[in-house]
Amino acid sequence: MMEKSIAKEVLNPPGWKKPRGYANLVKTTGGTTLFAAGQGAFDAQGHLVGEGDICLQYDQIFKNVQEVLALGGAQMTDIVRMTIYCTDRDAFFARGKECGQIFKKYFGDYCPASTFVEINKLFVDGMLLEIEATAVIG
Repeated sequence: MMEKSIAKEVLNPPGWKKPRGYANLVKTTGGTTLFAAGQGAFDAQGHLVGEGDICLQYDQIFKNVQEVLALGGAQMTDIVRMTIYCTDRDAFFARGKECGQIFKKYFGDYCPASTFVEINKLFVDGMLLEIEATAVIG
């Protein structure tokens, strides 16, 4: 029995540097699930924001996740699954109160299912965090 193919639309925010090797957002139809690629702390021109500052990068990443999800008609509280990759969890936890305030700014009291992973390196030097998210909209 052959399964029915799901329609997918690949989206990238207008004015952003075109990504290489990934899409910022893949939108599926039929009870729509949005899969946002891992986002780093880059501005619209592709420059790293907040080098050496984990909180500045955390905030920029959530701005990027929010902008990417908006392309598919979703908001931050539509995120059902999120993975956070971090190169230094101790640095993150040392500024936990500030990072918690940043999280609350984007999610309020809502918390999606999340995984926090400490890794050795990210793809671009200077990146301290990367966040990927899956959202569902009705």
